[in-house]
Amino acid sequence: MFVSLKNQLYIPILIVSLFAVTATAQTEITSISQNAGVIGRYEKFELTMTVSESYSNPFDTDIVDIMVTFTKPDGNDAEVPAFFYEEYDEDANGFFVNGRDPCWKVRFAPSQLGAYEVNQITIIDHNGTSIVDPEITFTCIESDKKGIIKVDSRNHYYMRYENNEPYIPIGHNVGWWDADGTDIWEDTFVEMSSVGENWVRIWMTHFYQGTLLEWRTNKQYYGGVGVLSMPIAWKLDRMIESCEQNGISMQLTLQHHGQFSDNTNPNWDDNPYNIIHAATDGGFLENPEDFFTDAEARRITKYKYRYIVARWGYSGAILAWELFNEVQFTDGWKNNQASVIDWHNEMASFIRNIDPFNHPITSSSHGSGFENIWNLPDINLIQVHYYGTDTIKTFEQIALSLASFNKPVIMGEFGTGTECDINSLPEPQKTQMLEALELHNGIWSSFHAKSSGHLWWWDCYIEALDLYDEFTALAVYAENEDLADYNLARAQRAVSGAEAYFANPVLYDFWAVSTQTVFYLQNDYFPGMENLSRWLHGSTKSDYRSDPNFNLEMPEDGSLKIHVEDTADWCSNSLKVLVNGSQVFSSSYPAGSSNFIITVPLSAGQQSVQIVNTGRDWFNISSYEFAPNNLSNLNSTGLSGNDRAYIWIYDTGSQYGQTAHGVFHNEPVIVKGLDDGPYAVDVFATRGAGGVIDSGEADSVSGLLTYTLPDFSKDIAVKVRPLCIVDFDDLAIFCSQWLQNGPDLEANLDGIGMVDFLDYSTLANHWLQRCPENWPL
Repeated sequence: MFVSLKNQLYIPILIVSLFAVTATAQTEITSISQNAGVIGRYEKFELTMTVSESYSNPFDTDIVDIMVTFTKPDGNDAEVPAFFYEEYDEDANGFFVNGRDPCWKVRFAPSQLGAYEVNQITIIDHNGTSIVDPEITFTCIESDKKGIIKVDSRNHYYMRYENNEPYIPIGHNVGWWDADGTDIWEDTFVEMSSVGENWVRIWMTHFYQGTLLEWRTNKQYYGGVGVLSMPIAWKLDRMIESCEQNGISMQLTLQHHGQFSDNTNPNWDDNPYNIIHAATDGGFLENPEDFFTDAEARRITKYKYRYIVARWGYSGAILAWELFNEVQFTDGWKNNQASVIDWHNEMASFIRNIDPFNHPITSSSHGSGFENIWNLPDINLIQVHYYGTDTIKTFEQIALSLASFNKPVIMGEFGTGTECDINSLPEPQKTQMLEALELHNGIWSSFHAKSSGHLWWWDCYIEALDLYDEFTALAVYAENEDLADYNLARAQRAVSGAEAYFANPVLYDFWAVSTQTVFYLQNDYFPGMENLSRWLHGSTKSDYRSDPNFNLEMPEDGSLKIHVEDTADWCSNSLKVLVNGSQVFSSSYPAGSSNFIITVPLSAGQQSVQIVNTGRDWFNISSYEFAPNNLSNLNSTGLSGNDRAYIWIYDTGSQYGQTAHGVFHNEPVIVKGLDDGPYAVDVFATRGAGGVIDSGEADSVSGLLTYTLPDFSKDIAVKVRPLCIVDFDDLAIFCSQWLQNGPDLEANLDGIGMVDFLDYSTLANHWLQRCPENWPL
């Protein structure tokens, strides 16, 4: 399967020198070169070398392990793993041909300006340990690259690049393509970049041509268990380089659930690890859940992950290593959750220890029980998937419920599940899908919930209907924002009129057990929704029953609206509602009923409302809505701090399956909790090209700011920031004095109200934060 390195000389572009190893070790470096002597900050330095030995499996670190030590300008060392490499061509049909020039490479992205030295190469193989000093140096100079994305040290809900610029994820999934080659990927990334997208999530999968490194030999480019595909690795090089060129950050999903499932999207029968493929592909696992416990499976997985980190860890286009897509659908999670959690802990710790660039690590969930994964110290991002129609309130509830983990939250997949079957939908759903309403509401509501939302359906929906432009307005709205600076929290409701209170269960796993069933309204939401299952089970599943009880004060007469996604399809289903202990409603529904709302009248005043499943099986309930009769047609979600606010105001009827109310005239935005003083208000369009459509000023008095919005329909976004009141003459005097006299200016500064700004950089930073549009220098 592998081309032998013995007796083959790899001819690099630049031969630096040939080296003999130290002491008595036998393995030698037969050639070595570097891609350049001057490297831009955060750009790729690449070392290429050949060695005197060949290996039965150059990916197995028990057979050969090559590490390279870099000494940085500050004197500290960085240990970087090397990886085996082959070159390929891509023919006109998208196939990878002419495999050649086997060699070893190491990739490194410098973050410090100055001189670097490659001072040691360590080779451990059947000849023992060989240590070489290659005497290679390079110089790092400034560049326009931004570096690796990491969790913001100032505010762990956000991320930022190494160069300190903020990173706000905007984008959608592109799980795979059904075309061969790299052209379709490159075209996709160019299209995404053109509308302001900067995030993509890609599965390493065997589907179609494939993007994973390891699969069965009955598929082109693959060699069975533990044999990594060099043609596919070369393909991934091209994809990651295209992401780099287009400003796209890739969340790379290393495993997906079907590979190790006999039940959900099962691929186990075709998995090379399956023992039924022992003769052809080296399979050795009896059951899919053994992947998480078997020592040899873990060992092979680690050296595969080491290869991935070694080859692509240098790149700022890698946002995060995602260990698993929806691991709750694997047989391992079904049969032994503790082993899956332990596997995550071991793999996350392993990657953290070998990744010299410290990319964030995540996994993804579409169910319950993940708190033990989110709490792991080396899991840095929380990722949730949601499929349903009550996206706005659900995203807000998810973000609130996960805030205690103090980590960024990404809604890594969402959608209605109807995106690929639009023509079969009734109105208004068909029109709403064509107009990308669910996509629109998902990305705008998640931004204002201190998160980001990423639609799943890329090929049959976004690409097929050319919906890329839907991201433009949000990208314009988010541009140059550094949300971590302002200590933002959930904003209070910012529109007038009576509001509805929503309880949106967060546990989506059918077999999740609700650990909380009694809830109390606090301000305008019910805390604890992360503990409640959306599956209201009946008598046949008594161990999973919840029958939740909601306690609140209704400000006026209204109703409880139970939003039902669907019901069990084999029996009649029924429920009842108790208010303050007395039954006020009872009804039955045919098997398989779906997409309907149960409405139960409620009176004003204190209410204890319990919903009880009186049938045999389940209701799938997306939300419990407590709505006054005189309900406003507008609602809002947003973020606010002491002197900043970001508010998204939306028509409550402009949601999937509902009917928008039309044009709104002279509606106020009411921002609560700001420090008193003058503020600038910018109103943004949320569709098309986006941008500011109205600007003005308003005062916050006793923590209340009110501003009248221009006419709008469906939704609109508002930013509030301190109004810049600056005496430019005073600033000119200050700058002149600084340039002439240096920092010894306290007496003079006191006279112009700038005594706190004793250095120019502090003043500049302060000015840029408060008045960026008026920066005069």
